[in-house]
Amino acid sequence: LASARTSVRLASTSVRVQHSSHRARLEYPSAMSFAAASTMGKALVGVPVVAKKSSVRQMRASSGRRSGTKVVAMAGADVISATAVRWILAAPAMYAIVSFNEYVTHRYYQHAEFNKTDWMKKLACLVTGKKEAPRCDGGGHIEHHAETLDDMSLKTDPKWLQSAPAKMLEDSKYRGTAFEYDVTGLMVMQMIPTSVPVLALMGFSLPAMAGLILGATALHALVWNSLHPAMHGMEDIPLSDGLNFPLWLGKALRKTSYYDWLYKNHTGHHVLSGRVNYNVCCPGMDHLLGTYVPEEEWAPKARMPAGAETRDPYPAGEYKARLLERLEKGMVEAELVNGKELETVIAA
Repeated sequence: LASARTSVRLASTSVRVQHSSHRARLEYPSAMSFAAASTMGKALVGVPVVAKKSSVRQMRASSGRRSGTKVVAMAGADVISATAVRWILAAPAMYAIVSFNEYVTHRYYQHAEFNKTDWMKKLACLVTGKKEAPRCDGGGHIEHHAETLDDMSLKTDPKWLQSAPAKMLEDSKYRGTAFEYDVTGLMVMQMIPTSVPVLALMGFSLPAMAGLILGATALHALVWNSLHPAMHGMEDIPLSDGLNFPLWLGKALRKTSYYDWLYKNHTGHHVLSGRVNYNVCCPGMDHLLGTYVPEEEWAPKARMPAGAETRDPYPAGEYKARLLERLEKGMVEAELVNGKELETVIAA
C-alpha cells in the first residue's frame, strides 16, 4: 500500500512538471528560445546537447570578416591621419608661398629689377610673343622710397612736394603704403599659379585650395596694413579701404617682438635704398637668397633726421600734421638733418 501511494505521488509530480513545462513553452516562448539557444539552456529544457562541427569554409569566412573589419578600421585611421598631417603642413606651406610672392613682387616689380634681369625679360617675351619685354615702373613704390626719410617719416619739404615723383604719389590716398582692396585682389591673382600646384600635390580639393589662398592673402594684408602705413606716418586703414585688424588689436600687435623685428627689418630696407630685406611681413626668402642684412650692419649707415630719437614708431596721422606745421611755420624741425632740409644736405 505504501509503495502504491509512493508511485501515485511520483506520477502526480511528473504530471505537474510536464504540465508546468508545457505552460512555460506556451506562455514564455521567447524565454524558452533564449534558454534553448545555449548549451546550458538546452540541458535545462530537456533538449539533447549535440556538439556542432564548424566547417573549414565557415571558419575561413568568419576569420575573413574579422580581418576585413580590421582592414577597414585601419584604412579609416590612415585617412584621418593623412588629412590631419596635410592640414598641419598647410600652414608652413602657405607661409613659404606668401614669403616667396612677397619677395618676388617687391624686388622684381616694385623695385623694377625685372628691367635688369635678362632671363625674366626673355621669359616675358616667350609668354607674350613680343620681341621686347614690357618695362616695370614699380607702381609708385620707387617714388615712395624717394619720399621716405631714414626714420620712416615722409618728407614734406617744398622742393620734394613740387618734384615729379611726389606728384605721382598724389593720386594714392596712402601714398603707396597700404594694401587697399585692389592691391589685395592682385595679390590673390598672383598667389593662384604659385599655390595651386603645391596644394594639388599635397592632395587638397579645389574648395580647400581656394580657402587657403584667400585666407593666407587676407592675413598678409591684415599684417601689412597694421604695420606699414602707420610706421610711415599715414593714417590707420579703415575697413572701407582695406583689410585691417581692429585698432586695439593692431596696437597690441605693434608691441610684440614679431612686429618689432618687422619694423627694424623694413627700416634697413629703406636705409640701404631698397636693395636688401625685401620681405616685409613674412621673412624667409631674404635669408634663403642672401639679401637679408641685420640691424648692426645697416644702422651705422642711416642718416637720421632731428626728430628720429623721440619719434613714435607708429605715428598714425603724422604726415598730415607735418604738412600743417610746414604751412604754419614754413618748416618741420623734426625733418631737418644737421639743421638743414635733407635735400640741401644731399646736394652738398
